[in-house]
Amino acid sequence: MHEASLVRTLLDKVATLLKEHQGEAVEEVCIELGPLSGVEPLLVQSAFEMLAPQYSLSDAKLIIHEIPLEAKCRDCGALFEIKNFRFRCELCESSAVQVVRGDEFRLLNITIRQAVDNEASA
Repeated sequence: MHEASLVRTLLDKVATLLKEHQGEAVEEVCIELGPLSGVEPLLVQSAFEMLAPQYSLSDAKLIIHEIPLEAKCRDCGALFEIKNFRFRCELCESSAVQVVRGDEFRLLNITIRQAVDNEASA
């Protein structure tokens, strides 16, 4: 499963960030995922749930932001959302289009819980 390899890389990065920020735990991991990323959101979620305990991140929640596939027409300059993988400009019908968004698999942010100092002041 290709998704497992990507999730391992993601969890490596999250674990490194947790250590760098001296956090107690990771509460949320937010990623951005586009239709041309080559991965399925459900398989990413499943791989995350399966692999997170190996990184001591079993309490972390994965939030997947699915983003649309967007392109820019090289002929008329229009920006538009590609629907049903139809790579033609909505305005001029040109097939000279460039994908500008929708091929990402990217870590957006993580929420880290910091340790609380419970020492009483005298």
